[in-house]
Amino acid sequence: MVRFRQVDAGAWKERNAMKWQRLFSLPLTAFLLIAVASCAGPARRATLQMPYDDRIRLASIYIQSGQTGRAIPLLNDALLQDDKRSEAWAMLGEISFSDGDLPKAASHLEQALKVGGENPVILNNLAWIEMGRDDGARALALADRALLLDPAPRFPYLDTRARILKEMERFDEALIDARAARQLVPDHEVKAVSDLDDLVAELEDLAAGGAIEH
Repeated sequence: MVRFRQVDAGAWKERNAMKWQRLFSLPLTAFLLIAVASCAGPARRATLQMPYDDRIRLASIYIQSGQTGRAIPLLNDALLQDDKRSEAWAMLGEISFSDGDLPKAASHLEQALKVGGENPVILNNLAWIEMGRDDGARALALADRALLLDPAPRFPYLDTRARILKEMERFDEALIDARAARQLVPDHEVKAVSDLDDLVAELEDLAAGGAIEH
């Protein structure tokens, strides 16, 4: 089985920060709530009367503002309310990934898939975790599962697959996916355009080098 070179989780995340996809993204106005919450002193666990969806929304605000310590109690309480929904599991996975705890992040995301069914965002994020855990075959299988769900937009998932194949030194296949992703990315996605242009150029060089060697 082809395996990845061992990758430092922090460095890997820094190089590929745009690839991790967040299940919940709130408008900027939602951050007004965080200012109020931050003035309230130490985080307190919400009452069990708070609806599950409200816990998830508030936890998402905390995560996006970097206050994961406040998000975790909310998510744990959400699981006490309903551990058969995927949102809290997925968000705990995001926090563990941010902390560099890849085994725990994978466990949370696998549980999210178990209770919530196939989800392209979760599958894609789990593929990135498996890349960091040095398991190329599983990462590629997860990326393929995500693509089979026909996600929209499609380019981030093709980008993920291209980078997995690059790490597996399957440069010709990686180049096909990278070019396909580049064709799909909108021009206003400036960071994605730049990253994919760089990836395509790098893969063209790698593929040409491999052809010369053979």
